[in-house]
Amino acid sequence: MKTAKFSLTIVILALAVFAGHSQKGFVDGSKYGHGEDSVQCIRNYSLYSEYYKQKNYEDALPYWRLVFNDCPKASKNIYQHGANMYKFYIIHASKINNMELKHALIDTLMQVYDQRIKWYPKDKGRVLGYKAADILRFKKNDLVCMKKAYVFSGESMDIRKNSTPKSVINTYMYTTLFLFDNNDLTDSEVVENYARTQAILDAQLAKSPDDEELENLKASISSNFANSGAASCEALIKLFAPQFKESPGDVDVLKRISYWLYNTGCRESNLYLNATIALNNLEPSATLAYHIAQLYVKQKNYQAAVKFYKQAIDQETESAARSKYLVEIGYIIQSEYGDLPQAKSYALKAIKADPGSGKPYLLLGNIYAGAKNYGPDDLSHKAVFWVSVDQYIKAKQKDPALISLANDRIKAYSQYFPDTEMVFFFGFNVGDRYTLNGWINESTIVRTK
Repeated sequence: MKTAKFSLTIVILALAVFAGHSQKGFVDGSKYGHGEDSVQCIRNYSLYSEYYKQKNYEDALPYWRLVFNDCPKASKNIYQHGANMYKFYIIHASKINNMELKHALIDTLMQVYDQRIKWYPKDKGRVLGYKAADILRFKKNDLVCMKKAYVFSGESMDIRKNSTPKSVINTYMYTTLFLFDNNDLTDSEVVENYARTQAILDAQLAKSPDDEELENLKASISSNFANSGAASCEALIKLFAPQFKESPGDVDVLKRISYWLYNTGCRESNLYLNATIALNNLEPSATLAYHIAQLYVKQKNYQAAVKFYKQAIDQETESAARSKYLVEIGYIIQSEYGDLPQAKSYALKAIKADPGSGKPYLLLGNIYAGAKNYGPDDLSHKAVFWVSVDQYIKAKQKDPALISLANDRIKAYSQYFPDTEMVFFFGFNVGDRYTLNGWINESTIVRTK
């Protein structure tokens, strides 16, 4: 009797409200049907709503179903409340491990969303996002369902564009990578989808630069993409080449291209080199110039490498780094150009930049050892190995990490020292001072092998 009184009270109040507002045009009676149908719809809507507010879903659902079937345009709340109730029961079915019930409830949940789209077509983009998110939530490991979630989230993004919610963007990329792992998408498709999400996130961050959730989502998607195996050089170049052609002077585009190609092992591509050079032209730095020089060294384009080494040397303010660049350009000048005097000048500049480094002395040792037939006679030809070994000794004294390498070279070149007979022939004794003039210009000690 108590329930009957409760129900009657609700219906009377609802009819009173309906009667009062219908005169003002507040409620469109057609949403509830006509005549007796209208009365039933209002009654059922009021009953389910009251039970729903109390979270009494068991009693709410029978009345909700009547409204859902008989008065589908009564209110958008029908679909929002219905989705909430079915998700509640889906979670419960999962907890009790009733998979048959769970799957049936999920199917009904999708029908709720579909009917909302039918009667409220303007909500389609939003509702497709809900469908995708709930499939991901409740059927995460079902390939067929994940395909649906992928399609729904993609369609939602088509409609909502830069207004796409974070949850939909996340669902889209999650399902993209899931399908890629199951050989259902190609690496090129994954790259295109990744680029699509990044464009939307960039647009949203431009409006809300302090949104940490957006930043975190972007970082998470980028990390998952980078580790997916889909970011092949071929796919990335296909993605970024048009962007570089369209915006060769856009620093953000260049940084994005350089970042992805660098971190996915595509550093030997022409696109990476060209983008990095373009970035260096816009934002020149010693570090970037040095990196470009190294790229050219790998290509054995030493002329171009020297050009960027010189830029790096000119712009570098840190002494150890500057010394390093000077040593490396010195090796190129020595080995590729054979200009030993110029190579020596770079070694001396490196010593001046960082007196504590042993590497410039290794370079000097190599330079002197490479001075074939230096000087006017046979003894001077051998004396280059004395001054060479002197530099290797200094190198290991400066840097203990170089001891093994320096000792190997000392052993290798000591065998070219003159023998005792040659030393005596030129009027010297072991331990005497000996000076090599010319560009070497070094004084050393006479030794024999």
